[in-house]
Amino acid sequence: MKKSQKVAALLLSGLLLVSAAGCKSSKDKNESWVTSYIEIDDGTDSQASTGSKTDKKNNNSSKNNQSKSSSNKGGNKTGANSAEMSYFENAPAKLDGTTVHFATWIDHNRNESAQVIADFTDITGIKVKLTTIAQTDYISKLTGLVAAGESPDVIVNNGEWPKVLPLLKPLNETILNTKDTFWDQDIVKMYTVNGKPYLVNVRNGAWDMGGACVVYNKRIFEDNGIGTPSLYYQEGRWTLDNFFKCAKELKKVTKDGGVGIELNTFLAAYSSSIISYDSASQSFKSNINDAKFNSTLQRLIEARDAGYANVTDDGTRYLFEDERIGMLLCGTYGLRKTGWFNQLDQDDIEFVLLPKETASSAQVYGNGGGRSYGICKGAKNADGAAYFLRYFLNMDFYDKDEIFKNDDCAELDKQIKANMNRKSLVSTDTVISIVTGASGGIYKIFPELKTCTASQISAALKSGSNSLNACIDRANQMIKDAK
Repeated sequence: MKKSQKVAALLLSGLLLVSAAGCKSSKDKNESWVTSYIEIDDGTDSQASTGSKTDKKNNNSSKNNQSKSSSNKGGNKTGANSAEMSYFENAPAKLDGTTVHFATWIDHNRNESAQVIADFTDITGIKVKLTTIAQTDYISKLTGLVAAGESPDVIVNNGEWPKVLPLLKPLNETILNTKDTFWDQDIVKMYTVNGKPYLVNVRNGAWDMGGACVVYNKRIFEDNGIGTPSLYYQEGRWTLDNFFKCAKELKKVTKDGGVGIELNTFLAAYSSSIISYDSASQSFKSNINDAKFNSTLQRLIEARDAGYANVTDDGTRYLFEDERIGMLLCGTYGLRKTGWFNQLDQDDIEFVLLPKETASSAQVYGNGGGRSYGICKGAKNADGAAYFLRYFLNMDFYDKDEIFKNDDCAELDKQIKANMNRKSLVSTDTVISIVTGASGGIYKIFPELKTCTASQISAALKSGSNSLNACIDRANQMIKDAK
């Protein structure tokens, strides 16, 4: 790593335990700090990559040498092969000097993507402009831009399927070849409707997000004589029983219960989410009558009833960041430098894979989530967008030291990505919001689940089943409308 950092790491039987080191973060549920709609003007060096490959050639005796050096300079970069580099170096001359408009809630000019975007412009001459939209307003603001004839070129799907579908241009109508094995074919298949692919990502790419892990405060464990997940890990006993045992012990020494649990993350990892999507039939369905789903939910509610688990849509990350709980079961965004938990003393924080269901069960890695990228309907530079996506999503163009908190976080992320369930899509909140018009997750449709006891789960699910089915019907109609 570039900086000296204390890291505790354990590699046993293919499993990793990681101690984090990084910088600041946010309690906000969005991935970045952006909270309002901002249109970033062209021509501002700090906000948009500029220049053309013609200009760059004038300042360098060889475009080939310049592009290769820009794609590999400094840090921990793999570097793309010559064929991949040639693809960008030979981008059509008509794209030189054009601009790709990228709508996102992440400020990619101030994170690990900044140099990548600058390199892309150096090589292709295609400029990149960010239109920053808060994640909570993303679909509504995009809808307004498309209706006004001001469509961006590149947009993101981060659990917004199928609400994002009406805003997407079918990729078979662009130069982006989704059959190319460069693209994650599970993502392509998942987001293909009536033979038309709409979204892509790169397997193990720079923005291939998903999976789950447990993060815990080592200092709280050790100061109070509580056996850490690393100890259970070493002994091959990192199971759900011992996960909840840790939570019970933490409850005695923390202010707000022992552990925070992201509800959908836990359900998807150990059974299924409340709503699932079948890409083969291109339809959503309810899982509330599934026996495994109900038994998994019951275990969560029992832990909540006993007071040692906070079970919410975000796992109450802020409680962990405030050190009011000692452990959190969540997604993997905290492994990244610009992710969660960075305001904590990083020597105290350790990451570990999810516990096994039982000692004899298979290792659990969580759900892929389905994060993906597409070209917006009405895009004015669809060709430039296709080139940009192939470059922007390719991990080979990134300095991994700038992505992850440390090398061990990078390795843990790699292991999770290699093994997580990529064929299942979790979009419960989005499907529910189609009818409710606002976020709120499962509790928006099933408010009784928020306070019911384990014995009342069946009644709580029954009370909201009609509303859930209405949400699913609307989601399925959106899919049909696109066919």
